Amino acid sequence: MLKISPHVVLTKTEDAAVLLDKKSGTYFRINPMGVSVFEMLAAGRTRDEVVGELCARHPEAADRIPGDIAKLVDAMRRAKVLV
Repeated sequence: MLKISPHVVLTKTEDAAVLLDKKSGTYFRINPMGVSVFEMLAAGRTRDEVVGELCARHPEAADRIPGDIAKLVDAMRRAKVLV
């Protein structure tokens, strides 16, 4: 199960959002889709559930969503947003 680091907070702006690691001071900028992914993971949803939900919301992009989510999750792990 993917978990959000306890040191990470989400800060939204008008056009984007930033995940800030309060412990290290590093940040990770995400787009609106990334915010949706982060919020669903923070709520305890699995990656497969997130993919299913986003495919249902955006059927026109269903062929790209699984790969995009995998890339985002990998990037969040490298940035230590996910533990």
